[in-house]
Amino acid sequence: MKRWLFTLVLVVSLLASQTISASAAPLADGGITLREARNDTYGNVIFVFNFTGDFSKSDFKGGVVFFGDERFPLDCNIVEEGVVQCTTSRAVGGQNVVINLAGFVFWTFVPERAAPVVTAPSEYCYDVYNSQTDESEEDFFWVPVDVHCQDTPAADGDTIEYDSWLYEFWSIISDGYCGTNGNNESGFFQACLF
Repeated sequence: MKRWLFTLVLVVSLLASQTISASAAPLADGGITLREARNDTYGNVIFVFNFTGDFSKSDFKGGVVFFGDERFPLDCNIVEEGVVQCTTSRAVGGQNVVINLAGFVFWTFVPERAAPVVTAPSEYCYDVYNSQTDESEEDFFWVPVDVHCQDTPAADGDTIEYDSWLYEFWSIISDGYCGTNGNNESGFFQACLF
């Protein structure tokens, strides 16, 4: 009962002060309107307000968000001409709240925290091979120089471009391919130039 009574007294006292709804037109000597309430995935609860008139940075100090009998401070910054952005605790997420900012009162709903977007990593990764010679410059062999990942499995003959060259996928590379010794590893091999 005390909580309900406290909330009622709080709302009545806020109504007694200068009141403006989120969609009301600004007053002749300046006003504030609530443009957006959001709950960022990796940030805080954010309220964005438009304002007209001669408001200074200090006018936006001391703002408060009320939820039930809880009280949370607002941290506000003017982000551009006529726009102030305020953050508050995540505890108000998914709730109807009352905001008191620079003598103006707003009622709004704060959405639940947005879920993070998870992207699955590429599942299929293959070595990228270049043909290189030994010290005597007589035998050529395949040397892995990088890794290429993609969302689908590679099939023999698939091509990619790597470092401005064409590479072909082979499950097993036989002796003599591009004049190079064979390799029983699968991967993308530098395509023959002839």
